[in-house]
Amino acid sequence: MSRHALRRFALVCLLLGSVSGLGANYLPPSSTYLPVVMGNSEFTANTFVPSYSALFQFGLNPGYYGNGWDDQKIYAIGADAGAHSARASLPDSFIGQWGAAIRVPVFEYISTTLNFRENTVFLGEPRAAWRDSASYFSSNGTPVQSKLWQGMYEPIWDNGENGTPVNDANTFAVYAWQIASTYGKYMRFYEIINEPDYTSSPRAYANPGASGGSWWDSAPTPNELPNLNAPIYNYIRLLRIAYTVIKKTDPDSYVAPGGIGYASFLDALLRYSDNPDAGKITSQYPLTGGAYFDALSYHIYPQYGGSYWDNNAGGFVYARHSDRMSQVFQDQYYGMNQTLVNRNYNGTNFPRKPSIITETNVSRKAFNNYAGGEEIQRNYLIKAIVKGQQLGILQIYWFATGEGADYATAQDEYQLMGFYENLKRDAPNSQIMTSEGIANRTTYNQLYGWRYDAAATTALNLPTKIDGAAFRKNNQLRYVLWAKTTLDRNETASASINLSGTYSKVTWNGTSSIISGSNIQLTGAPIFLTPQ
Repeated sequence: MSRHALRRFALVCLLLGSVSGLGANYLPPSSTYLPVVMGNSEFTANTFVPSYSALFQFGLNPGYYGNGWDDQKIYAIGADAGAHSARASLPDSFIGQWGAAIRVPVFEYISTTLNFRENTVFLGEPRAAWRDSASYFSSNGTPVQSKLWQGMYEPIWDNGENGTPVNDANTFAVYAWQIASTYGKYMRFYEIINEPDYTSSPRAYANPGASGGSWWDSAPTPNELPNLNAPIYNYIRLLRIAYTVIKKTDPDSYVAPGGIGYASFLDALLRYSDNPDAGKITSQYPLTGGAYFDALSYHIYPQYGGSYWDNNAGGFVYARHSDRMSQVFQDQYYGMNQTLVNRNYNGTNFPRKPSIITETNVSRKAFNNYAGGEEIQRNYLIKAIVKGQQLGILQIYWFATGEGADYATAQDEYQLMGFYENLKRDAPNSQIMTSEGIANRTTYNQLYGWRYDAAATTALNLPTKIDGAAFRKNNQLRYVLWAKTTLDRNETASASINLSGTYSKVTWNGTSSIISGSNIQLTGAPIFLTPQ
C-alpha cells in the first residue's frame, strides 16, 4: 500500500472513530496523563523557544518531475505562483554521495534571486554506510533493519578531532552538523524525518482505553512505524541530537518533528524520554521528547474529513465543500495544540510551541467518496491561508508545485494537487498554471506583508452565514470575506454584508473593481476588499 493510501486509510478510520461519540480529536483529560517530567536546567525547548517575528510565509513543496525540470526551474515557477518559502529535502544518502554543499547554489539562488524566506528542510534517509544495522522486529521470519543511524547513543561532541566539533562515531550528529553548518543561513525550520508516525496501525487513531490498544496508552512499536523501523525512543534520541547540534550551530532556528499526522504520536513524544530502555526517565535521560523540539510541524489532507457522524440523522452526513475542509483544517490544529497544552506546553509551565503545516491540499478532481474539484481546491487554499493566520500558524507549505498526472488519467487524489498541471508532461516554458496556482498568486499579492488583525475582525461582527478576517499593513485594512458553503459537493453559497465607504474588490483570479460597501454580495469564493 502506498504512503498516501495508508495515510488515507488511517484518516478515514479516524473519522469513523467519531461514531463512538468521542470524535476524531478526542483527548483524555490532563489527569490521565503521565506526570510532566521536570529535568535538568540545561538549555532546551522546555526553557526557551525563539520568538518569531517574520511574516506568515506562503510555502511550497517543490517535488521532482524530471522532464527538464531542475531545482531552480521548479522554484522559479513556484515563485510565479506566489510561493516564497521552500520545504526542501536534503537526505543524508544524497549528500553522502555528492557532498554536503551540493545544494548551496540552489538555496543561494532562491534566497537572493527569488527572495524565498524562512525556509524549511527535512532530514532523513541515512547513507548506507551509516545506517543502523539493528533490527527491532521481523517480517515473515526475516529481521527488518532500522532506518535510523549508527552510533546514536554515542556522545554527541568530542574534542574537535577529524575537523568537526561533533563525535564522528555519532553519525546522525555528523549529518545534522553538516546540514546546519552548510545551510543554516538559508533555513529557519529543521524537520527530523518526514512523517515519522506514518502507519497503518489502528492504534494510532484509537481512543484511549481501546480494547486493541492505543498510542495514547502505550508507545508505538517499531513495526508500526515503517518510516523508522525502530522504537519511538530512538526517534526521540534523534530529536535530542538534532536539537543539541543544530541549536549550537544555528541558535535562532526551530527543530521540529517531520510533519506528523497523529496527536497520539505527539503525546507519546511528550511522555517518553530517549532512553532505549522503554523511554524511562533517569539521570542520563532526564527529559521527555518535548524538550528537544521548538516547533510542531504536521500534515493535514482534509478531503478525508468530508463526512461526519450525526446522531440525529442516524448515520454519516456528507459535507464535501470548502468550509467543511476549512473546519477539518482548524480541528487538526486544535487537537494538536490541546495535546501540547495538556502536557504543560502552555506558555506558563513550558514555552508554547508554534506550529507550521508542511503538507496540505485538496485534489482538483474528486476520487471515490472524497472531497475534490477545481472550485473546492482553490477556495480551500484561500480559506486555509486566512484561517491559518487567525490560528497563529507561522507558515503553510502546499503539496506540490505541479501535478503528477493528466486530469483524465490520474489514479489518485495526490496526482492532482499542484499549482501547475502535469509537469511530467509539460516541459519548462510550456507549463500551465492551475486555478489553484492562480488563487495562491492572488492571495500572496493581496496578503503577503499584511498581518492578521483580531480586533478589526471582531469589529466586523460577521453574521453566521459569513466568514473571513481582517488584515492590517501599517494603517491600512484589508478584508477577506466569503459566504459559508454548506452543501455537499457544492461551492454555491450566498450572503450580503454592508460596510461603509467604497472598496477595491479583488477576486480569486486577480480581477479587480471598485464597488460600494453597501450590500456587498458574497459567494463561496473569498474576495479581497480594501477600503478606498
